[in-house]
Amino acid sequence: MTASPEEPASLLHRPRMVRVLDVVDEAPKVKSLSFRDKVSAAAKPGQFGMVWAPGVDETPMSLLPSDDDDIVTITVRDRGEGSRALLRKMTGDLIGIRGPYGNGFTYAREKTILMIGGGTGVIPLIALLRTLAARGAECDFVLGARNSRELLFSDEIRRLSTQSRGVFAITTDDGSAGTKGLATDEASKLLRAKSYGRVYACGPERMMRKVVTLAEEAHVRIEAGLERIFKCGSGICGSCCVGPYLVCKDGPVFKGEILTELPEFGKSTRDASGRPVAIGTR
Repeated sequence: MTASPEEPASLLHRPRMVRVLDVVDEAPKVKSLSFRDKVSAAAKPGQFGMVWAPGVDETPMSLLPSDDDDIVTITVRDRGEGSRALLRKMTGDLIGIRGPYGNGFTYAREKTILMIGGGTGVIPLIALLRTLAARGAECDFVLGARNSRELLFSDEIRRLSTQSRGVFAITTDDGSAGTKGLATDEASKLLRAKSYGRVYACGPERMMRKVVTLAEEAHVRIEAGLERIFKCGSGICGSCCVGPYLVCKDGPVFKGEILTELPEFGKSTRDASGRPVAIGTR
């Protein structure tokens, strides 16, 4: 993100203390926290902020701006000490935010779009869906989860997809909502049945690797958002390296042709110490 003359670049890297305005339970061990921050409200879909739980840790979070007076939402899943500290926050508590950082999704000029999201990966896709639907694109959306209790933001995604004259499909591993199976199964059906101008994906990396392969086979351009451990968020520490790229700086959104050249994509990641570890099935 390029700072405006009124907002110097140094402001992005300096933690800004904001007060939690609202806390919403989204799913088991998943909550959304809203706050007001003018700088974060300028984030593009796919960009992230480093969110600080004072006295504990910083955690990278996708930023979901609204059109309402610089209100921004982050959605937190229990993944460690930092995220658990954020999950304990209540209305009125203070948290820190710096950024936004990274490269987000590019806005497609094409009029027929397919999006595939899973878990908290739906957050940047919702921001993108809001924009593309408002621009008149027909947006099909596949939302995947383990079960019905873990589906996130399905009501808003359904509303926006329907408004754009698109298809909204839900898949769950156990069949408790939508179609039993994987999001990639439904994406494969749609790519065979319909011509798309662009595909966007964000969620579990093994899922995204399959989606990238499906899009390439259908000769459709695709962008996908990666998730790695970010310690600095601004390209200094190198903890998020993938091949020759730093996910926090060169990503987190990458074009499909770049991802297919990365042997690690969908297969391995790095733990907090930098050691390669295999990516699980979900």
